Amino acid sequence: MFKIFSFGTRNFSKCALRYQISKERVELIEKYLKKIRIFDEIDLFPADIDWSYVLNPINLTSIDENIRTRKSNGDIIGLHRLNDDLKEALKTGDQHYIETIIEAMYHKAVQLPNISDPSSPIGAEENAECVMNVGEKKGRSPTVDQIAKMYGWLREDHISLYSTQRSYILKRELAELENALVRYTLNYLNDKGFILVSVPDILHHSIIESCGFATKGDRNQVYKLDFMNEYGKYCLSGTSEMSLAGLLKNRILNHDELPLKLCAVSRCLRAEVSGSEREGKLYRLHEFTKVEMFVLTLGDSKISSLMLENIKEYQTELFSDLGIHFRVLNMPTQELGSPAYKKYDIEAWMPGNQFYGEISSTSNCHSYQSRRLHIKSSRDKTDLSEKQSYVHTLNGTACAVPRMLTAIVESNWDMV
Repeated sequence: MFKIFSFGTRNFSKCALRYQISKERVELIEKYLKKIRIFDEIDLFPADIDWSYVLNPINLTSIDENIRTRKSNGDIIGLHRLNDDLKEALKTGDQHYIETIIEAMYHKAVQLPNISDPSSPIGAEENAECVMNVGEKKGRSPTVDQIAKMYGWLREDHISLYSTQRSYILKRELAELENALVRYTLNYLNDKGFILVSVPDILHHSIIESCGFATKGDRNQVYKLDFMNEYGKYCLSGTSEMSLAGLLKNRILNHDELPLKLCAVSRCLRAEVSGSEREGKLYRLHEFTKVEMFVLTLGDSKISSLMLENIKEYQTELFSDLGIHFRVLNMPTQELGSPAYKKYDIEAWMPGNQFYGEISSTSNCHSYQSRRLHIKSSRDKTDLSEKQSYVHTLNGTACAVPRMLTAIVESNWDMV
């Protein structure tokens, strides 16, 4: 496999060396980009990109293949055309034209997706590989909506008059179960060495974009604040992964501080589209509570891949004691989004409507996010002569409360 954003000098074959972009052109691009603070108000520089690699024609085919297998919007062909334009512009000496092309090249390059783990299945969601089944699949039960209505646990009438239609209000035992689930999860994560962090739910749009989530265009799930004034720069967070990543922006950590394991409880706000009716009222929501894990490791694929397996183990241990049946899926390339190198989804059996629904996921993002947020590690961060390298970031859902409530209540209804 190839590496789109790997850092440092590469040892290519003699054949490849003949096709490498000139060192002078790379230095010109990097020099110009260093002058830019794309979002000066939050002290964020452009992402670090390995221009020598992405602009090398010998790598074009493999990069394009990765884009196609992930069904990404990346445009490596367009990037190479702009590089040809830059070559001609340099002959003219027109500085404004040169800088305009470099900026266009940057915006193309930053849209390229992460590399894909060779063990990830190729293609769409139906190609997901089931790697584990846990628990006994239960027969049909009443749905959580029906059960909650019987006991007055869920308020749904007239909610659209003061909130969004896909919101919820829990009462009595169901509200108590929500709090109990959060506390159960946090106690477990504390025992595993996670540090609890309280995070904001309003973030600068560049932080969200640096994590690999689009905030512009019609096809995204991000709520944006009023675009006509200062608040238009800010969005509502869809997961605390974004806040935790932003917290570490521009940080250099000592090697012995890694792995750094953080967790947070937050409200997640997403412009979710309607699903099928059988999903129920607590499945696809515009706002919900979630406990999230966020981990930094050394920038070594073996280390971060092992951490991904550890996070998956944490998730399966958490869910195994809750009386639900679930399966773990190795997700195919088209389900990885832009940032993930490898991803597992966990789907629980929902007895009320007899379907598997996603309750959790975990992803290894390699250096995709750290290169955009400039998060590095060093043997001694106080010694500027020490080599610095980008960390790898991983995330995982520890408890998405409403979907867990659905699975738990329906799966254990015969025990009530």
